[in-house]
Amino acid sequence: KILLFFHNDPLKMKGSKHKSDRQILLNQCEKILCVSEYIKNQFLIGINAKKEKVEVIYNGINRQQKKFPKKNKEILYVGKIAKDKGTHLYVNAIKSLYRNHKDWKFILIGTEQNSKNIDYKNYSNQVKDNFISIGKQAKLEMHLSYEKVHERMKTASVVVVPSIWKEPYGLVVAEAMSNGAAVLASNVGGIPEIIKKNGILIDEIDSKKIKNNLIE
Repeated sequence: KILLFFHNDPLKMKGSKHKSDRQILLNQCEKILCVSEYIKNQFLIGINAKKEKVEVIYNGINRQQKKFPKKNKEILYVGKIAKDKGTHLYVNAIKSLYRNHKDWKFILIGTEQNSKNIDYKNYSNQVKDNFISIGKQAKLEMHLSYEKVHERMKTASVVVVPSIWKEPYGLVVAEAMSNGAAVLASNVGGIPEIIKKNGILIDEIDSKKIKNNLIE
């Protein structure tokens, strides 16, 4: 028996882009497992038969804390430095508010794509330089270990997830919540399923909306 697990949008992947591809997969597999209802709904577009084979199993996150951790005045971004992740939106929002919040620290924990693309390198360098220009209140940390990331989430009051692309699940959201951080995120993809009513979701996210919600 074959179980096929989709962690990404099937409409954007070779072998499942077309309705006929997905129908073949349904015929060949015992179950099609999806990481969120969003991904399940994407898979089922145009599908009329054997829908019952498609089910959702969310990613599991081990709760990191046994009691609510002590929080500092820290706001955190974790993820790839990339346009579709909205890294620039986070940085621009912080640049527009940090002067009026001197007792807060702003952290960017980033990883860079392994790319020789000049446009991407220019984007990444611009985002990092823009963030560093904030000064002492800003801390750029690149390529941290999994354990170090969770240490930062443990002390952060807020984690911002400003994704522009439709996240299939939103692992950072679940990890932040497991560490007791308030989450401010874009209302796209699978993210709303994870946060539900336990965070702030922003429609059509931009830096101004991030700024206003952080201040509030």
